Amino acid sequence: MNALNSLDYWIDDWILDKILMAKCWRTLSELIYLSNTDNEEKLLKLYRDALWEWRKIIKDTKQRVIVTLDGRDTAWKWSNIWRVTHDFKNDKYFKEKAFWIPTDIEKIDFNHFLKFVPYFPWEHWWVTLFDRSWYNRALVEAVMWFTSQEQYDWFFENVVDFEKKQISKKWIDLVKVYLSIPKHVQEERLMLRTQRPRKHHKMSPVDANALKLRDHYTLAKKNMLESTDTEVAPWHIIDSTNKNLSAIEIIKLIIKTSEEAVSVLWNRVNLEQESNIYREWSQELIRMDHNWDFESMSSGLNFKELSEQEVQFLDKYRKSNKFNKRTYSYTQVK
Repeated sequence: MNALNSLDYWIDDWILDKILMAKCWRTLSELIYLSNTDNEEKLLKLYRDALWEWRKIIKDTKQRVIVTLDGRDTAWKWSNIWRVTHDFKNDKYFKEKAFWIPTDIEKIDFNHFLKFVPYFPWEHWWVTLFDRSWYNRALVEAVMWFTSQEQYDWFFENVVDFEKKQISKKWIDLVKVYLSIPKHVQEERLMLRTQRPRKHHKMSPVDANALKLRDHYTLAKKNMLESTDTEVAPWHIIDSTNKNLSAIEIIKLIIKTSEEAVSVLWNRVNLEQESNIYREWSQELIRMDHNWDFESMSSGLNFKELSEQEVQFLDKYRKSNKFNKRTYSYTQVK
C-alpha cells in the first residue's frame, strides 16, 4: 500500500503526459477530452443542421454575412471555421479565407483594409469567414514588430469608419469573434506542435514568441476591445478551450443575424449564448482583471521603423495611386 502511495506521489502529470505521448501521441487531458466528445459532436451536428435551415432562409432574403475570427496563436481559428462550415465544403455560397505572407506594399501601406474587401460577400456568395481579419494589425503585427506606430494609429483612426461604410452601410452583417484561451492551454498546444510531426508545418517564428510576448498580446487585445466595440459591430469573446463548444457558439451568432431564422429555429435549438463560454467585451475585461492579467501586462507594444527604402517605395506608390476614403481603395493616377 505504501509503495502504491509513493508511486502515486511521484508520477506527476508531466511525466504521465510524456509516457502517453510516446505511446499514443495523446496527453491525459486529450484522452479525457476524447472520451467526452461523442455527445458534444452530436450537439454540434444539431447546430449544423440549424445552420442549414438558416442558409435556406437567407437564400431568399439575400442576406450577406462576414465572420472574423481573431485571437492568439493556437486559439484554433481555422479549426473553428472547419467545424462551423463542415457541411458547406462544397457550397459555393460559403467562403473561408486566410492570408499568407503579405506583399511588399501590404507590409508598409497604411491602408490595411484593401486586401480584405475583394473577399467580402456581395455578388457570388453570401458568407465569408476570415481566419484572422484586418484586426491582425492591432494584434500580431503590433506585437511582432510587423507594423509601425503610424500604421497602427492610422488603423484605429479609420477602422470603425471602415466597418460602417464598407460593411454596415452595404447591408452586410459583421460578426467579430475573438477566440480566447488560457495561458496553460496555449502552452500545451504550442508544446504539441513541436512534438507531433503532422503539426510541424504550423510552427513559425510567431509561435516561438507567442508565450514570451504574451503580456504584449494582452495590451494589444485590451486596446483593440476598448477602441473598436461598436453598436453595429460588437465584439463577441468565445472561450476556445473546447473547439466543438466554441464552434456551437459561433453558429449561434451567425443564426442570430437573421430575425426570421431565429423565429423559425428558436424551438429547435437553444440560441442563448453559454455564459461559461461566451462573453461580451466588457465582461472579458472584467475577467482579465480578476485573473490579474493586467498586473503583468506590458506597458508598450513593439513597433518597427520603416526603412528609407520602404518610405520611398510607399511615396512612389501613392504618387501613382490615389486613395479614395469613401471606398477605402486606390485608383491609378493617369
